[in-house]
Amino acid sequence: MKLANFTRRSFTGLLSTAAAIGVLGTTATMADTLRNIMERGTVVIGIQGDNPPFGFLDSTGQNDGYDAALANLFADHLGVELELVIVTNQNRIAALQTGKVDALFATLGISAERAESLQYSYPYAEDSMPLIAAADLDVADVTAMNSLTIGVPKGSAQENLIPELAPDATMLSFDDDSANIQALLSGQVDAIAANQFAIGRIEENAPGKYSEKLVLATNYKGVGTVLGEAPINTTINGFIEIIKADGTMDALYQEWFGLGQPMFEAPVEGVSFTVD
Repeated sequence: MKLANFTRRSFTGLLSTAAAIGVLGTTATMADTLRNIMERGTVVIGIQGDNPPFGFLDSTGQNDGYDAALANLFADHLGVELELVIVTNQNRIAALQTGKVDALFATLGISAERAESLQYSYPYAEDSMPLIAAADLDVADVTAMNSLTIGVPKGSAQENLIPELAPDATMLSFDDDSANIQALLSGQVDAIAANQFAIGRIEENAPGKYSEKLVLATNYKGVGTVLGEAPINTTINGFIEIIKADGTMDALYQEWFGLGQPMFEAPVEGVSFTVD
């Protein structure tokens, strides 16, 4: 899929505008990420490797999924090569902050807490977070969760959510989504707080044995960039607006999720999608 051209001339214009408003300095400037991408001719994107259908490795070991498709389109949009780096829930923000990646297309749930550490783009995905347990286990409401041992992926939104909703529950954190699912299948936990696609993965291994009990929350996913850098944030937001408007995002949503493109109408308290 081909997007509107983003040329090196338009990148130069971005830098000129940034300079005009005084955001370019001599070191660690706010335009460094975008400048570095264009000068090296490669954008380095952090992506998950174990979270289908967002980001995962296919049978040949290649990155695949909705996030991988978007990352490829974004590199196309910039006119540069793409390098994908696998990150986990717990190391993805550190990878961004230490310069190992230029941006995160890594199912990064949008929250005010994380917005203190990075800059979010406009939302590009929506995800619900269900509680999943054995089909015959009765979990009528959030209060019933307090008697359960609940698994969550480390560094995930669920890890913060469970103590808020069920402070008396026993929460166990696992390295990633796959390990969290395996903990449920092996009986290590009574239930897991997961994403909306986890039940499909569980069904492949244990058909009919587990079900979604409650929807704990719904959140948006955004591209993460270095806090305070306007040019890369503006460029990514422009890219997202294009693929929303021209049908590309809707087509990808249909391909990977079997759903139409979300409306993204609800604001996220405490989060700005643009650099102020």
